[in-house]
Amino acid sequence: MITTTLYGNYMRINIYHPRASVLCILLMGTLAAQAQAENMGTILDIHHILGYLGALFLITVFVMMFYNRLFYFKDKDVTKETQRLNAQLGLIMDANRMKAWTYDMDKRLYKVLTEYGTKEIEYTPIDFSQFFDRDDFEAMRKLITDIQDGKTDSETLLVKSAPLKNNAEEQHIYEINISILRHHKNGRPKTLLGTQCDITEEQEKAENTRKLMLRYHTVFESSLVDMVFYDANGILTELNDKAMETFGVTNRQAILDQKVRIWDVPSYREIDIHAIDAPMHFSSITDISKVKETDERIPQILTKGKIYYEADVSAVRDKNQKLLGVITAGRSITDMVESNHHQKEAAALLEKQTKAIQNYIEDINYSLKISHVRLMHYHPEKHELDILSDPNHIEYSLSQIRAMSMIDPEDRAKAYRMLLQMDKRHKGDFSETLHTIFKDKEGRDIYLNFRIMPIYNQDGEVSYYLGMCRDDTEVTHTEIRLKKETAKAQEAEQVKSTFLLNMSYELRTPLNAVIGFAELFGTEHNEEDEPIFAEEIKKNTNALLKLINDILFLSRLDAKMIEYNYLETDFALLFEGWCYMGWSNLSPCVKTVIENPYNKLLVKIDPQNLAMVIQKLCIYSGLTTTEGTVRAKYEYRRGELMITIEDTGEGMDAENLEKAFDRFVHEEGKKSKGTGLDLPIVKELVEQMNGTIELQSEQGKGSTFFVSVPCEMINFEKKRSS
Repeated sequence: MITTTLYGNYMRINIYHPRASVLCILLMGTLAAQAQAENMGTILDIHHILGYLGALFLITVFVMMFYNRLFYFKDKDVTKETQRLNAQLGLIMDANRMKAWTYDMDKRLYKVLTEYGTKEIEYTPIDFSQFFDRDDFEAMRKLITDIQDGKTDSETLLVKSAPLKNNAEEQHIYEINISILRHHKNGRPKTLLGTQCDITEEQEKAENTRKLMLRYHTVFESSLVDMVFYDANGILTELNDKAMETFGVTNRQAILDQKVRIWDVPSYREIDIHAIDAPMHFSSITDISKVKETDERIPQILTKGKIYYEADVSAVRDKNQKLLGVITAGRSITDMVESNHHQKEAAALLEKQTKAIQNYIEDINYSLKISHVRLMHYHPEKHELDILSDPNHIEYSLSQIRAMSMIDPEDRAKAYRMLLQMDKRHKGDFSETLHTIFKDKEGRDIYLNFRIMPIYNQDGEVSYYLGMCRDDTEVTHTEIRLKKETAKAQEAEQVKSTFLLNMSYELRTPLNAVIGFAELFGTEHNEEDEPIFAEEIKKNTNALLKLINDILFLSRLDAKMIEYNYLETDFALLFEGWCYMGWSNLSPCVKTVIENPYNKLLVKIDPQNLAMVIQKLCIYSGLTTTEGTVRAKYEYRRGELMITIEDTGEGMDAENLEKAFDRFVHEEGKKSKGTGLDLPIVKELVEQMNGTIELQSEQGKGSTFFVSVPCEMINFEKKRSS
């Protein structure tokens, strides 16, 4: 547009050239006609020639002055118009974040149009390259070379600006189009035109959109809940892997090709997706198998049976509130519900056991409401607490300091807050149970429950506070016991579940061996192998029997059904025999050492259960020791029989040492020693005999058991030292 305007101004100036020429010819013709009229014979004498030349000179000067003024005013108009158009061009380019520059291929100079189009600034290639990233400027130079060589006439490329010195991370991105502006006469490019548009914001928006979509897909696919998306027409368009797993969908594309509608889902059949303003929560119980038989609209999914499901349904809208689709986030709570049913069944016994306690608590609460109650007044202006035995008699009058001193330190903060609120004349009721420093007849801490309400004067202001103070000791201690018993019952249930889980594995191992070798008799086999089969069946049967006996014994231990008969027993006489019975299957490479410092040690113990403890510890030490030494010794000190069983066998590391007395626990990758219940039985027996057991062990160096059992010594005779 600007070029067209400049060309028009130039043509308007050229219109005056023929007009001035015609004017000169007319003037010359007039002079010639006048000279002819005067005297045609003397038209070429010297005087007339000088006159003609003078006239011609004057005419020439007049024409030149006319042209000069004409060109001056027209050039001024053209310059103003050009500047105005250039300024408009600069504003337009600046508004669109664009710049224009030219490249003179002969002079190798870049010319950049300034911001308002008022002038051009020249740059050498080195100076011009400072505005751009080095690699991108090399790409620009290559493109210019391609245009110069005639490979292309125009091309667009993306270029980054040079990093700013004060912020190396901030760079602009330009879209530059380079094309030919002027040619030489031979057709070669002379000047190139570059238009440079700043698209940094567009690129950032595109990158942010890409990242947002990436986060959306990441969250959608990695979510731990079922994510399902329906379009604005209610057609299923996407579901994540978790949803496929929940509903038994094996082929994602197949279910999408079915064009399943949101209304095909039984829970959503009454929903109006266009009316969803806020997330809607749905909970449903659906028998998938039954619905499939009666309703063809349900998707062909593989899930069967009853499913408990909860979901949140939300509408997805654009900034103009136009519906884009519906997204549901849900999860199957079938396992949770079924587990809850099992827990309710398991808790039925607990509920039955605690029902009597709850009834007892209710009776206590009723009794406390009608007895041992004191009225109380608190006067904010005097900061005094009055305890009344009846409405007309003050039994005690306590200051704040005295009242606080009667509260246990752990509850003084609560008491202080209550007094502070009453001092501020808080308009509201109070109820607080406080732990006092007093004891009841049974030696229990006394708890007092305070229920306080404000009493207002005629102006509606709090005058004083009236309340009741009752002894809440029995209720509080009952609640504490109830919490402890509940915790114990829950812990027992957890222990039972864990024990049964581990026990099932330990029972299956020998049982599978018995069944496997028994089945070999019915298959084709060598008769010479039958004794081996029989021996394996016998060995695993014995192991299974021993395991069952240990399980039953441990169950009796847990139920506190084991009876302990304390008899006068000569421990020195029996100790060695118990040890050798535990070492009966010891490897020949293992040396046994028994240290018996007494000829006679008559103590009052339970010989049967203590013998089981010693034998099982000796059995365990023998199983873990294939060579080296096993040692057993004992000593009686200060009312306790202290027994030590040690070996130089495998030992165990610190991690397995912590779990040594756990049931059916053994080292990772190794077979358990014995039935896996020997050490738990020993620990339970010792503890029920009011004793203690400790284990020290180091990997590869052996283990040492320290057992201490309290007992009464009747008589003793020590061996003489040699």
